[in-house]
Amino acid sequence: MGGLRIEHDDQVTDGVCGHCGAPYESVIGVMYEDDDPIAIYRADVFDHFHRGADPRVVLSIAVGDWQDGTDRSDRCSAAIEAWADGSRVRMAFSDRAGSPWQDLEVVSWQLTSKEAEASPLRAAFLRLADHVACNDRRLRRALSTRSTAPPPL
Repeated sequence: MGGLRIEHDDQVTDGVCGHCGAPYESVIGVMYEDDDPIAIYRADVFDHFHRGADPRVVLSIAVGDWQDGTDRSDRCSAAIEAWADGSRVRMAFSDRAGSPWQDLEVVSWQLTSKEAEASPLRAAFLRLADHVACNDRRLRRALSTRSTAPPPL
């Protein structure tokens, strides 16, 4: 397999969670393997998420065939929540409603968390999410580890 890379601009949009009303910022990127586009993603960056007070990122990743002549039926998406836990970043598939791809007609369906866990694409989604979490600098403030040690005197 070739190397993954992401490409993005610095555009940030604001939104509000339809579930809890929490504000978030969204960023979008494209992922390539070698020179071939393999996925697009949107990351919603929450300073406080409805399941807890800690920051969290919800990644909506769309994968499939992006060649000319393909359409939304050639692609699907899954949502993955990511959060800092000590020195690690944890991830879990999510059923977060309101896929960002519906209005853009990018994919034909979004997998539920159970479908994504059982899907042959499971490892691919997690590999892509891990790459985004590690390499998209716009997510660092939400996914950086927080020290539990008291500040120095």
